[in-house]
Amino acid sequence: MKDMLIILVMFAAAIFGLPMLCGGWQGLSSPVSEETPAVFPDTVSVYMNGTGGIVTVSAEEYIEGCIAAQIPINYELEALKAQAAAAATYAMRLMTDLRDSGKLPEGADISDDPQLCQPYYSPEKRTEEYGADYEKFREKVQTAAQFGKSHVLTKDGEPIYAVYHSVSAGRTCPSEYIWGISIDYLKAADSPHDTEFINYECVNEMRSEEARLALIQYDPDIEIPADPAKWFTEFRTNEDGYVISVNIGKNTFSGGDIWRIFRLRSTAFTVTCTDGIFTFTTRGYGHGAGLSQYGANEMARSGKTAEQILAHYYKGI
Repeated sequence: MKDMLIILVMFAAAIFGLPMLCGGWQGLSSPVSEETPAVFPDTVSVYMNGTGGIVTVSAEEYIEGCIAAQIPINYELEALKAQAAAAATYAMRLMTDLRDSGKLPEGADISDDPQLCQPYYSPEKRTEEYGADYEKFREKVQTAAQFGKSHVLTKDGEPIYAVYHSVSAGRTCPSEYIWGISIDYLKAADSPHDTEFINYECVNEMRSEEARLALIQYDPDIEIPADPAKWFTEFRTNEDGYVISVNIGKNTFSGGDIWRIFRLRSTAFTVTCTDGIFTFTTRGYGHGAGLSQYGANEMARSGKTAEQILAHYYKGI
C-alpha cells in the first residue's frame, strides 16, 4: 500500500504543475496588494469544479485536503509540513491574483480545478482515494495542515509563488526555463536523492500526427517541417539537463512550452524520431521548479526540519 500511495499522489502532484500552467502565468508579474497581510484566512470558499458548488471550510480543512491531493501522505511529517506551507502560500497568492479576474464564480476564493489553481480533495474524495489508510495517517496530515496555516512563505512581505513538483532531475529547475520569467527565489537547488526515485527516468512515444495536432492546437499559425525527423533542432540545455530552448521549424520554444504542449513528465528531456514516431526520454516528474516533494522527504528522513527544507528549495524567503 505504501508504494501505491506514492504512485497515486506522485501522479497527482505532477499533473498539478501541468494543466495549471497551460495558459501561462498572467499573474506572475502582478504584485500582491499592499493591503493584503501575509496571514492565511480562517476560512476558504472552494469552488468544486466537478459539482459546480462552493463549499466553505476552515483553513486547516482546506490545507489538509490539499496535502491529500498533492503528496504521498505516508511521507515524513517534516516533508508534509513543508508541503503544507507551500500549498497554503500558493493558495494565498492565487486568491489574491484571482480576486478580480472573473475566473471564479461570485463567493469563491479558490477552485479545486488544477487547470486554474491547485488540487484539493474533499473528505469524501480522500476516503475514496485512500480508503482506510487515510485514517491511519490523518493525525499526521492534520498536524502538517496546522503548520501550513501559520507558515505563509513571503518575499519582501508578499506571499511567494510556492510552486512544487514530484521529483527533480537531481537539481531543481530555474523558473525562467519553464515560464520565461526569472524569479529570485525559484533558482536551482540541489536535490540529489531525486535520482534514486523508482521511476526517475521514463520513455514515452508519440506519433508525429498526434504531435502535429498538439502543436497546431498550441499555435494554429505554426509552420512545421514536412519531415518529422527535422522538427526538433538546436537544443539548448543547462548543466542539469533541463531544456532551455529548442526549435521546431522557424519557431523557438522553451522547455516549459514543450513540456506543456506534449504533456511530458518533465522539463528535463531528450527526443529522437524514428519512422515518424517521437521518443521522449524524461528525467524527474513535474516541471522541476520550487519544492521537490521526493527531495523534501529525503531531507526529512535525514533529520531536516520543515523550515530547513523550505529555505533550501525557496531561496531567500
